Amino acid sequence: MISLHRMLKLRDLEIFQVEKNGTILSYVVIEDTRNPFTEEDKKLDPLCYMDEEDINSILNVFRISLINDEKLNEEDSIFLRSFFSDFVNNTNLTNFIIKEYVQEDLYDYEVNIKFFNKILKNIGSSYIIEEFDERNWIYLSQD
Repeated sequence: MISLHRMLKLRDLEIFQVEKNGTILSYVVIEDTRNPFTEEDKKLDPLCYMDEEDINSILNVFRISLINDEKLNEEDSIFLRSFFSDFVNNTNLTNFIIKEYVQEDLYDYEVNIKFFNKILKNIGSSYIIEEFDERNWIYLSQD
């Protein structure tokens, strides 16, 4: 059984924990870069086969990062790629890139803002989550 837990949701960043049969399968980071493809991105398969004009027409790229402590097996990799690719609404102006990362010490830390920032640093994101006071949380109420 697969279960999904949203660990963090910010304006341009979401972090999920994916469990399979009660064991953490992977962490997934979805980052809205609010930028077009980089020159490095354009070298990736299948972008390297696309027409330059088509690539340059895409103005917003989402980065989806699958992070685990060891390489995912092919079945889990395909499942996660397929599942999370549906999280992005592809248009003629928006697209996404999915990359897998291995962070051997991933499960050696307490899950908190420092943990999330370590993941972001290891995947090459420039996003930094600032520490904030618990009073700044907005709580939903049914009153």
